[in-house]
Amino acid sequence: MTGFAGGAAQAGNVSRIRGLAPDRCLVVAVDVGKRSAAALVADHHGQIVGELFEFDLTVSGVGRFIGVVADAERLIGAQSVRVGVEAAGHYHRAVATALTRKGFDVVELNPFQVKTARVQLGQARVKTDRRDCLAMVELLVRGQGWPLHRLDGPVAEHAVWVAHRRRKLDAAQALGSQIHALADLAFPGLTGCFSTGLEAKTLRMLLRTLPNPALVAVMTPADLVRHAANHKVRMLRPKAAQVIAAATEALCVPDAQRRAAASLLTAEVSSFDAIQCQLVACDERLAELLPQTPAGILLTVPGIGVVTASYYGAALGDPWRFRNADAAYRYSGLAPTSYESAGRRAATVRISKIGSVELRQAMLALGSGLVLHHPDFAAYKRRLRDAGKKPIVAAIAVAHRAHRLAFALLKSQKPYDATQWAASVTGQRKAGRPVMATTEATSTT
Repeated sequence: MTGFAGGAAQAGNVSRIRGLAPDRCLVVAVDVGKRSAAALVADHHGQIVGELFEFDLTVSGVGRFIGVVADAERLIGAQSVRVGVEAAGHYHRAVATALTRKGFDVVELNPFQVKTARVQLGQARVKTDRRDCLAMVELLVRGQGWPLHRLDGPVAEHAVWVAHRRRKLDAAQALGSQIHALADLAFPGLTGCFSTGLEAKTLRMLLRTLPNPALVAVMTPADLVRHAANHKVRMLRPKAAQVIAAATEALCVPDAQRRAAASLLTAEVSSFDAIQCQLVACDERLAELLPQTPAGILLTVPGIGVVTASYYGAALGDPWRFRNADAAYRYSGLAPTSYESAGRRAATVRISKIGSVELRQAMLALGSGLVLHHPDFAAYKRRLRDAGKKPIVAAIAVAHRAHRLAFALLKSQKPYDATQWAASVTGQRKAGRPVMATTEATSTT
């Protein structure tokens, strides 16, 4: 498999079509949009078979697609047909799944690869459905593309809930920034009294019910504590005194602008509270689903909770689709780049950032959690920092190590064993090797 320029993907494709005539092997490029898709059929010489056609992303539209491909098969007496679908968020999943169920050999194409292929064809600044399909034909003829990664059951439901939580968290962060901006207009200095920001229920209660420094300034600490209690929030007298002092020193904008900001705060904070409740509901559902997925085994590791394990498991998907931990790491885009020419290598090394953003973020979060709760990971990061590594470099190194451990656990489905981890770390240090993954599954992944 390592003897092919295009790697494992090309090797798998060649084993499938070896001995077949190139003009009897069809590739079908599918460029998916929101409601429709464009498709182009060609043979392995790159010769176009028929014109570009469009079809709706519906049951009848897929039926039309199948009919057009069947006509092309009959026209040239095709012995092989491979369909390549460009990954497009969630839009491509339904049509790719439908075609797979119909018996088609379907592979996913990375949008970055499609763009690169279009550049190689001299069409970097000419983006049309036809140009994209031609670039995909080029990739498919080279044997590129990976089998459709299709999830079902609890794993699929778990992935949907993770995506839902991620969107809600993004919404909460965006809304939080807006609330802070309005708070600076309505009640300058109030947010500075709370180090945890909008996570503090007391701050949200004040922004919703008392966004007026003039009213707060004339209150006593006892009055403010009582006001908080009436709204089912516990507030201590020192904090009440701090808020009143901030109200007294508040340098306000013109009153009309301040009143408008205060009136908006009530609705915005209520929306923020609603999102927080939805996030709690997401976490509860994830806690129910996670044990039914391969990533549930990660809960046996100190420092990995439901959310961290869920994000990593959903971003990784089926761990068995990766040959080993290194392949999954490259898929995340955290793998280092390499540039070498005429025997000279670039001095600066950066991560590739080509791959899954979600998996990249999940690996970094995995490493951060282990550093906080796992003594060995904390010591590992300290050694990196003491050696002069930059914080981001140390964080990526810890993420790499955490990923290898997590990936091995997912593949073996055996609980984390602290004794085995300690023995493995000790053995690798004595041998002078870098300390990486340590479970029994490591040697086989």
